[in-house]
Amino acid sequence: MLNFPIDFPTSLQLVTMVGVFGAGLYILNYFLLQIGIVRGNGVLYPVLVIVAAGCVLISMAEEFNLAGAIIQMSYIAISVIGLLRGYLSRHLVRFSEAERQFISQHLHSLKPHQARRLLNTAVIQTFDTGDILIEEGETTDFLGFVLKGRTTVLKDGQVINQCGADEILGELTFSLGLPATATVIATEPTTCLVFDDRRLSRVLRRNRHIDDALKAAHFRHARQKLLNSNKHTLQAQKRPTAA
Repeated sequence: MLNFPIDFPTSLQLVTMVGVFGAGLYILNYFLLQIGIVRGNGVLYPVLVIVAAGCVLISMAEEFNLAGAIIQMSYIAISVIGLLRGYLSRHLVRFSEAERQFISQHLHSLKPHQARRLLNTAVIQTFDTGDILIEEGETTDFLGFVLKGRTTVLKDGQVINQCGADEILGELTFSLGLPATATVIATEPTTCLVFDDRRLSRVLRRNRHIDDALKAAHFRHARQKLLNSNKHTLQAQKRPTAA
């Protein structure tokens, strides 16, 4: 029988290979981040950083470097903190009854921690009968979700719609930045979840998924509101004929 010698890598070679693997993983992870496959606030990115840093630390076993070790241990510690923070934000999120009402109607595609981040920009406000929430022709930053009560929508002094609970008010004005196309008046005591324009804009700029979810909710609601307005207008036009 022929015996072929097999050269097993030495411990030094193994350690070097582990270090090279870690360096390659660093580069791959950063590349995936830049092309959008992994997210900096996701789980995969910090996990890969921990693995890469661990591999580089192992490669220092034969030739220790204090500065390099401090850097790698810092990467590991910061990544663990990020993972822990993400876990807590996902599993310890709490919502009020009003917030759950809004989420169930319009934000069901968001994860709890994302919805929490969005709702942190809103407060509950109560409006008396006759209060003007939005005035036609005026530039406004009002964006609200009706929790209970009722509002009337008027254009050129004519009633074009009635909005009750679970309705969004001001979505088109907020999205497009144009003057309000209609006036909205509370026709009975009305409670709304009202968003702070500056804080909300900042959150939407930093979180594309939240921005997309809110825009989708605005589109669905604006479409339904337009259909309701057209229906209300047609009914109003038919009344004199029927009489």
